[in-house]
Amino acid sequence: MRRRILRTAVILAVAIGAVPGGAVPGGAAAAAPAEHEAPLLRSTDPGAERFRPVGRLNASSRCTATLISPPGHGTTAARGPNPEARALVLTAGHCVGRFSANEVRTGVDAPGDWTFTPAYYVDTVDQHRSFPIASIRYATMKGVDLAVAELAASYGDLAAIDVRPLEISSAPPPEGAAIDVVHAPVDGLPDDQQYLRRSQCRSAARTDVAESPWIWHGASPNDCAGVAGGSSGGLVVQRDGRRVVAVLNTTVESSVTGVCKLGRPCEIGPGGVAIRPGTSYAIGVAPLSGCPLDDLGAPTCRLDPGLGAAPSDTRVAVPSEKARWDATLDANGRTHARIKTGPLGRTDCRNPAGYGRPFAIGDRPAIDDPLPAREDFYVLCVISGQGSEWVPVRFASFTTVQVDDTPPTVPPVVSARDLGDQWAVEPIYRIFEIVHYDIKYGAPDAIDCADPAGYQPYRRFPAFLAKTQAWRYCAIGYDLAGNATPPKAVDLNPA
Repeated sequence: MRRRILRTAVILAVAIGAVPGGAVPGGAAAAAPAEHEAPLLRSTDPGAERFRPVGRLNASSRCTATLISPPGHGTTAARGPNPEARALVLTAGHCVGRFSANEVRTGVDAPGDWTFTPAYYVDTVDQHRSFPIASIRYATMKGVDLAVAELAASYGDLAAIDVRPLEISSAPPPEGAAIDVVHAPVDGLPDDQQYLRRSQCRSAARTDVAESPWIWHGASPNDCAGVAGGSSGGLVVQRDGRRVVAVLNTTVESSVTGVCKLGRPCEIGPGGVAIRPGTSYAIGVAPLSGCPLDDLGAPTCRLDPGLGAAPSDTRVAVPSEKARWDATLDANGRTHARIKTGPLGRTDCRNPAGYGRPFAIGDRPAIDDPLPAREDFYVLCVISGQGSEWVPVRFASFTTVQVDDTPPTVPPVVSARDLGDQWAVEPIYRIFEIVHYDIKYGAPDAIDCADPAGYQPYRRFPAFLAKTQAWRYCAIGYDLAGNATPPKAVDLNPA
């Protein structure tokens, strides 16, 4: 993602102690629920029975998932799905893999070790039963963050242990609605507390959300307690409701800096971008409600089938000097495209206004237009077609980038561990303010940290400096756009 090598290396590998594959990092632990935590849900709690379809998903990351009735086929809670049909579970898209901004996956076999364990209560551990995941029926992080996986088990198999599916709501949670969120966080929690928890909270007015490189439309902010790694895909229902209205998507993580970055989602709108600390977001499941997963082209289906040409994920951030889009187009079977660009939040790719004239993708396989010199977040929108058949503009593809000329707001940090006869010295990343370092070191009388000569990229290996002499270690930190901090000097002297 973001020219995949760089985005993966910098953002995903460097950064945060999140559950792999989850967009919901962080979360504090305590032996007993505190004000900022959600209490563990026990099978004997009032109303707990309706949450038996919710459980632990072990897939590309540990998440939460819910057994659902097949969407789009008109099943009702009264008669339920065919007991012989393969059972389906709903979760967040990012729980079943890494996705580029425009990627849609359908009919993909799941790895053999993926499982779903329903009724994941803390007081029924000896009754837990895991079911293998057979395939990913649908998954994307484009516009929504949703996935439906098929179990290698039937609805009858689940009913045999008193687990019955929930229906999908055709409407998102209303503004101000009281909601129950059932999820199984793991970050920072001991093994014996990594079970279902219930947050009782409220859903705020829906908003578009960006967490580079992704954009999610109509996400529902909430003030739910205890959302952390492992909560992703958690069930959202209206208080005392029995239909799934949304799944947990992401949260604003206090241990991460930056705006519109992984772990720091931002709300986007006509006023630009805004961070709301302490807020989590849920993705409405209404696009699933009328969509038979075996016919994404059905008139009632609002899921993106992933058929259009798509720009590559660009760089996360660039300085304004000579900044360009640097995005290649994957034609995906389309011959022509139209594009428009503009500030993120003030440019809606789903609005047909503002797109340029059609061009042949073969004549212009890369979008290398200059970016504005003004600091801001920008989006590149693409719609595509072939002949008279064009992908609906509501399924437009996109990529985003930040023009950033502001140096990191935090100073470099250098760790010097005393190993007895030597020091182990290394700089510390400050995601996302400092994601790269240049370093140099030597005798204090031979090293001037202010002199750019001699700096080398830090390769993530400490420098082991013998205590036979004094040392000066210099470090310059850089953000995602390459903006530099002032040099940091650390002097080490033998005792």
